[in-house]
Amino acid sequence: MLRIDRYVVGVGAANCYIVYDESLEAVMVDPGGDEERLLGVISEKGLKLKYIMLTHGHFDHIMGVHGIKASTGAEIIIAGGDAGCLESPESSLAGRVHLELVPEKPDHIAQDGSRYTAGGLEFEYILTPGHTKGSAVIRCGQTLFTGDTLFAGDCGRCDLPGGSYTEMLNSLERLYQLEGDYDVLPGHDEGTTLETERRRNRNMLQAHAYACGEEIF
Repeated sequence: MLRIDRYVVGVGAANCYIVYDESLEAVMVDPGGDEERLLGVISEKGLKLKYIMLTHGHFDHIMGVHGIKASTGAEIIIAGGDAGCLESPESSLAGRVHLELVPEKPDHIAQDGSRYTAGGLEFEYILTPGHTKGSAVIRCGQTLFTGDTLFAGDCGRCDLPGGSYTEMLNSLERLYQLEGDYDVLPGHDEGTTLETERRRNRNMLQAHAYACGEEIF
């Protein structure tokens, strides 16, 4: 049975998710800090961490990567567009907030559609540039880990290096077109559902109008 535990971590108050099933083989999504706390959870629950999956490379989603990998041996996965963020305080924006980033290299570069398994769970990367060049949504069953692509009622900002609102609109339209409903677990704040965002999210509605050739508002 799928289990998802959420922890708000780091100076950016980002959501980190630990995902596992009865096998106790686990995935950690976006460890943005507080690695000792997260390692304590892994130990307390008796989990074996297989992968550290990243939705993008900004500091508030990656600052715990080094400590988690060093202690667990978990393999790091990130899309190619943001892979350099793991080694660069400039690209990750860590330098802007005077944080010291310990460099890491990814073990896997996710492509669009790349799939990974942990226990009985399958995870798929859906590349969604817009917030950053390498932003991605990670799909597991009926859950979408959307990072800073899609929030409840909003989307990620596009005015930082590598951001593009046109690319964001294309990515939001791609999510709009996914069949059925999903639980949406974003990189910050509370979760929502995809159907709710299809009906109420102004950015997603703009994206759909843009894709249909309509004048966006």
